[in-house]
Amino acid sequence: MKILVVHNHYLERGGEDEAVEAEVQMLRKYGHDVIFYERSNTEIKEKSLYRKIKFSFKDIRWSKKTYHEIRSLIQKEKPDLAHIHNTFLGISPSVYDACYDENLAVVQTLHNYRFLCPNGVFYRDGHICEDCLREGMKAAVVHKCWRGSRLLSFLIAQVVRSIRKKSLLKHVNKFIALSQFSRQKYIENGFVDEKIIVKPNFLDVDPCVSYGDGKYVLYVGSLREYKGVRTLLQAWKNVNADVPLKMIGGGPLREEIQENIANQNIEILGPKSFKETLECLQGARFLVLPSECYETFGRVIVEAFACGVPVVVSDIGALAELVSVGQTGFVFRPGDAKDLSHKINSLLEDDALCQEMGRKARQEFESKYTTEKNYDFLLKIYQEALKQGKNEESKDSQRQKFSRYI
Repeated sequence: MKILVVHNHYLERGGEDEAVEAEVQMLRKYGHDVIFYERSNTEIKEKSLYRKIKFSFKDIRWSKKTYHEIRSLIQKEKPDLAHIHNTFLGISPSVYDACYDENLAVVQTLHNYRFLCPNGVFYRDGHICEDCLREGMKAAVVHKCWRGSRLLSFLIAQVVRSIRKKSLLKHVNKFIALSQFSRQKYIENGFVDEKIIVKPNFLDVDPCVSYGDGKYVLYVGSLREYKGVRTLLQAWKNVNADVPLKMIGGGPLREEIQENIANQNIEILGPKSFKETLECLQGARFLVLPSECYETFGRVIVEAFACGVPVVVSDIGALAELVSVGQTGFVFRPGDAKDLSHKINSLLEDDALCQEMGRKARQEFESKYTTEKNYDFLLKIYQEALKQGKNEESKDSQRQKFSRYI
């Protein structure tokens, strides 16, 4: 099978990029021909002021450049289907029209909640927020949800509104949600349930296993408010054992954290590569993931399981869905530092329990998150998308609808 994979990288590399690249490598490993159309938001950063303005008020919603590049690529390579991951911001939603006009089946992975919430995480000002679902995209502008700017929030809201208003996602044959929680959130807000299939992320390497016998506790993730790092730091003040906390990641709170961790046995390691992160996980006693937003998955949990490392996660979004409480880890009330410190102490004070959880975590990885199991699942989704075929809406009416952009 020949697959066109489409992905737009953000400025800051994250788990989404790792997941996309792992999937591309998996497809190639099993003999599929993958055409990888990738762009990066660094392109926007490097534009002149005039081109940034033009992009912000026109190309961000529908890029003529992307439309023609994708159509030409499809005509030249003749793929069987397209698998779209992220179009924000450089690629733009015009990719859906290009695929539709070339009669190409489309699969879309829902890595975040961007089609429902401009900032993608349903979080603002220290709490969960679903105002855009109730009040419309204007709420994102009022609350400056994108990078603290009303102008930038307006631009992103326009993209989301345009996608929904023009029904571009009707061109998608199958959606991949990473968790049941994510799937349900989309269905509750107008997405067709028959089109959304849950397929988790996976790990395409098999690392050394430690079984929860490490010498430190590890946090992996962006240093941002909605990741719950302030709650973690507060909880760490009540940790009984003399065990270090190591934190992998960068972000806007790094300087604040660095200034407030003196004499607390906490080390900020900064951003690490995927390989370096796995090496750190192999030396960890357990992983802590204290997110306070709706995570769609939590790929680092799978990475920890692969290393035989149990986890402590907040009971929110998809995170708790991945953990068998008392078997592969613990959950705690999101934002509750006292509850988190209690769960951390429970694992630090019981070596046997931690190691047993590590063994069960590894079993969980082997039963659900290996390349082999994920490949079989993905191939079935592709086959279903191909059977479903193209949306029945008239191509002529679609061309008329979008002709003003072309």
